[in-house]
Amino acid sequence: MSYSRGGGGGGENPNNASGSGRKFTIKPFRSYSQMDVPSARSTFASLASAMDEIHHRNASTLSFEELYRNAYNLVLHKHGGLLYDGARDRLAVHLRRSGGSLARLAREG
Repeated sequence: MSYSRGGGGGGENPNNASGSGRKFTIKPFRSYSQMDVPSARSTFASLASAMDEIHHRNASTLSFEELYRNAYNLVLHKHGGLLYDGARDRLAVHLRRSGGSLARLAREG
């Protein structure tokens, strides 16, 4: 497989374009578009819903690969604070509810 642009072939260097001394390089595609705040909030809302399902022991329908990808994309696009604060808040709500249920059971029992 040859990467040269020149005619000839022979002993040409595949990194040398037409013998001109310039290197032919392939750069990876990089998307420079950042995730906007509304779509970051929407992505986190789906993660928050999944966290609630996990807390209610209904995780059979969740795609953990998709959840991981969503969390990764939030961090990648500089919305890690939203992910961290949101996960902390969802966990706090769950613990308050669980603690309240346990306190009621202890009083009744």
